[in-house]
Amino acid sequence: MEADETSSDDASDGTDRTTRLAYRRVSWRRRAIATAAAVLVVAGAAGTYAVIANSQQASGAAPRPTGSAVPAPPSTRRSTTTTTLAPTTTTTIPPVTQPKDQVMPSPGNGIRQGNRGAEVLIYEARMKALHFDPGPVDDVFDQDTRYAVTTVQKYFGLPRTGVINAAVQLVLTHFVYTPAEPRSEPDRVEIDLDRQVLTLYQGWQPRLLTTTSTGSGEHFCGGVDGCQYAITPTGHFHFYQLIRGWQKGKLGTMWNPYYFNGSDAVHGLQSVPAYPASHGCARIPMHIANYFYTLVHNGESVFVVGTAKRPGNGYVGPAPKPPPTTTTAPTTVAPPTTAKKPTTTTHAPPTTKPTKNTTSTT
Repeated sequence: MEADETSSDDASDGTDRTTRLAYRRVSWRRRAIATAAAVLVVAGAAGTYAVIANSQQASGAAPRPTGSAVPAPPSTRRSTTTTTLAPTTTTTIPPVTQPKDQVMPSPGNGIRQGNRGAEVLIYEARMKALHFDPGPVDDVFDQDTRYAVTTVQKYFGLPRTGVINAAVQLVLTHFVYTPAEPRSEPDRVEIDLDRQVLTLYQGWQPRLLTTTSTGSGEHFCGGVDGCQYAITPTGHFHFYQLIRGWQKGKLGTMWNPYYFNGSDAVHGLQSVPAYPASHGCARIPMHIANYFYTLVHNGESVFVVGTAKRPGNGYVGPAPKPPPTTTTAPTTVAPPTTAKKPTTTTHAPPTTKPTKNTTSTT
């Protein structure tokens, strides 16, 4: 019984081993093939992603995320957000855009009011581009052009002659803006008492530069406040009232006055001298006053900068300086001999004429 059982077991074990070996060989082959296929799939996918990523980077496009492990897009998004945030914080108050240089033609002995020609046209176009309003850009040097030239001379501290000379040619070739309140409101008006120039800004950029004439500092009477001194005070003010057209007052008339400090206003007038000559207002040329009020609004800031006049400190312009040289000449030229001769010949008429004049004056 035991021998039969062992022989049967050996026979059964023999068949099982062969089948088991066969099964094992098949399973090993399947596993190897599956493993090799998986490796090939992974390698192929990685190679395909590398090729696509390289091609996209070469074309300038951002790589698209394929799968879950793609760290590139988040980093690029952060960089874009930081680059967009930086300009907004640094450009809240942009600097003044400075104009490019432009070579201007030689003025020769000077280009002045009454002249005509291509040179006048070129200078008018340049001043117009720099926001000095010379009136119509043509080849005629008129009063409006003279006002613009005077403004350029005031802006750079040149003699206020209103004539285009070599100095004006130089500053218009290499022009630079110099705002007085660059960190203030984007829309504002600056009145420089030293330069006697009014500058209007929009969006922190110069929009208009014009000559002005402010308070002379002299004593006067007849205004709404009685006797006072013609002083334009410095400080920070705001436009608060506009009167369209001519406004008649006790001291004269004003064209389109826009008030910013009590009775002080920016207004047009036929006469805008190159020196302080007003009762306290800021005079501007008529052709600019025609539209100035359209560029500003109620509540807009007005900065009056510079040195205000002191009471009784009337302006003494460059004109009174030459007379001392002319007064010394007559004193040295007039000899005593010539003075004696006219006294003998002309002494009789003065005795009769003064009596008539005194009676007429009285």
